Amino acid sequence: MTPSDPIGYASAARDDEAAYTAAGLAVPVAPVDSDRVCAEAIDRFSRHADLPALVVVDRDGWVLGLIDRNSLMAAFAEDPEVARRPVAELMDAKPLTVEAGLTLSEIGRRMARLKPAALVTGFVVVRDGRYLGLGTATGLMARSAEQGELRSRQLEAARRQAEQANRAKTAFLANMSHEIRTPLNAMMGFAEILEQEVLGPHAIPLYREYARDIAESGRHLMDLINDLLDLSKAEADRLDLVEATVDVPRVLAGTARLLSERAARNGVRIVTAVPPDLPALWADERKLRQMLLNLLSNAVKFTPADGVVTVSARLAANGSLWMSVHDTGIGMSGEELAKALEPWGQIDSALGRGHVGTGLGLPLTKCLIELHGGRLDVISTPDRGTTMALVFPPDRMGRA
Repeated sequence: MTPSDPIGYASAARDDEAAYTAAGLAVPVAPVDSDRVCAEAIDRFSRHADLPALVVVDRDGWVLGLIDRNSLMAAFAEDPEVARRPVAELMDAKPLTVEAGLTLSEIGRRMARLKPAALVTGFVVVRDGRYLGLGTATGLMARSAEQGELRSRQLEAARRQAEQANRAKTAFLANMSHEIRTPLNAMMGFAEILEQEVLGPHAIPLYREYARDIAESGRHLMDLINDLLDLSKAEADRLDLVEATVDVPRVLAGTARLLSERAARNGVRIVTAVPPDLPALWADERKLRQMLLNLLSNAVKFTPADGVVTVSARLAANGSLWMSVHDTGIGMSGEELAKALEPWGQIDSALGRGHVGTGLGLPLTKCLIELHGGRLDVISTPDRGTTMALVFPPDRMGRA
């Protein structure tokens, strides 16, 4: 297309960088010199019905204004002598002018805020202040729609890629966990045999302590593998629930009993406050125990000696079930809480650094309760303690 050709939206600059900026909308319609008379502009409008406006420039290419078809042709119809007048007398001296690198969205905002008339007359695209081309609202809308479609395709491709990566990650973790479990179980079994001195007493008593450490480390590693695999499955929406009616007081009492010895070693007391007449809960009992163990072990871990961890349950007025674990431990700030709910997000505190852990417990618990249609509520204050509650929806209560 030559500069004197009529406007053609397909002829606008379309290199990859400029396609979705003002440069991509700039159709290089030949401008009009400021000393020309309106007759020249009228002739071009007559020959090219799709030309909405002409840009008026000086001899160096600096934009002086814009003369639009409708205004000029209306003035000419009313007074034919208009054709003899210089275009500078009838032009809009303050057209919407945008730099070539401006984004499509910003052009739309400026058009709406500064020059709504540009919807009809078009706008001027410049590069470093000099005329580059004429842009139109039609071109802007078409290119914005194209950009939206491109972004949708890119997002869809990214989503499919992420899903594929998640599936690959889950498969890898499942295979690795299987390969690791086999020798790990053997190591733990032999360590327990040595710890219990099944084949006879050790000549050096310290060996028994070493065996206990090996077995304890193996159990910790096994827990890590299980949590990692469950979290990966939950993130990939591949974690299934095996649901049945659950006796809530029994499960809460059993979980507290499992942690009571560890708590006692740390000088922490576990107290239960659970009504015996709570209705049955429709849930996955194994995953419920897993959630409670995560919350209780965290509470015990981060509660100093002489502290108290309270396990309670109640029915809310709307019928939902609240199972909460409250501790008198170190607590968390809002920033620390957000970090704790992220995978691997251990809290970096003086007490926290004294305990092993991966930071998978709370994120996994959040995934598991949300899988049940519930939520994890947390209230925590630094140096005053933390309350974490599993909230199950009313439709999971009292099922036969």
